Amino acid sequence: MQLVLGEPPGGLRRPVLLAGFGGWGDAGSAASIALRHLLGEPAPPASAMIDPSACYDFTVARPLSTRSADGRRWSLEYPKVAFYPVPLPGAERDLLILIGPEPHFRWPELAPAIINYARAAGVESMLTLGAYVGPVTHHIAPVVRRTLDPALGKRLRALELQDTDYEGPTAFVTALLHAAAAGGLSAVSLWVATPPYLQAGNPVAALALLEATHKVTRLPVDMERLREVADTFLHDVEAALQEHPELAEQLKEMLEEEQDDEDLEDDGFEATARAHWRAPDPDRPPPDAPPGLPSGKALVEAVEKYLRQRRDDEDDLPPGGPAV
Repeated sequence: MQLVLGEPPGGLRRPVLLAGFGGWGDAGSAASIALRHLLGEPAPPASAMIDPSACYDFTVARPLSTRSADGRRWSLEYPKVAFYPVPLPGAERDLLILIGPEPHFRWPELAPAIINYARAAGVESMLTLGAYVGPVTHHIAPVVRRTLDPALGKRLRALELQDTDYEGPTAFVTALLHAAAAGGLSAVSLWVATPPYLQAGNPVAALALLEATHKVTRLPVDMERLREVADTFLHDVEAALQEHPELAEQLKEMLEEEQDDEDLEDDGFEATARAHWRAPDPDRPPPDAPPGLPSGKALVEAVEKYLRQRRDDEDDLPPGGPAV
């Protein structure tokens, strides 16, 4: 059975494969936001896709039934992982972006099939992006990395990207990393930490992934619009915490307890967090989280309620702004 449906795109110059998958290994949707930012709006046509019937449980990732704008036609869209060629006119190399919901089935077959397609498209190196819930605040988004290539590991160390010694349940991007190594493709996984108390779409974490991607590939990645979105996000979160000072104080106390429990050195809590990869879970802290790491349920509900209310208030304003 053919797993990759479509032909390799022509005309790409030694493309770098960037891959990320929504779901368990994409806390705060950071990887998805980063890659969709690179695709732009509208996204370019896909060159190929993974056969959805081969890798999804449709009772978990359900197809979407949609109606056309004129109301005359109905369509059924299945979840898909697709390849998108992205030329970079101002660079010496191009991008091939792979994005979609994390596959449910056939990882041992699917990962090598993806690598084979990438090699046929001229790909020589690959970066996978992921995000995990870590003991960090919304002010920082530390990125850690993993590679199976010792020489590449030395270069990444020189770029001050710290390795991770995490062992445990992992995501499909790790299967892809091992398939790349088996197929002779230079590859690295980049993972960003997101706070446990705010797991809505996190543009700050997405920006950190793109900055690390730029550092590794040296390709001219446009980040200005995403940087503006991240700044607005931080402003809104700070406003929400000011609106609920008791929750802000609770968060501060919990993080201070975490710092005490870990018996941190002079580098401090957030610096140490950069070196510790925690099992990703987009909804809550990992099961092996140390005592004191906040579940964040009350805070995330309050913050997200505030942000929803703020958006609703803006939507209710008459055209032209508030009445005076």
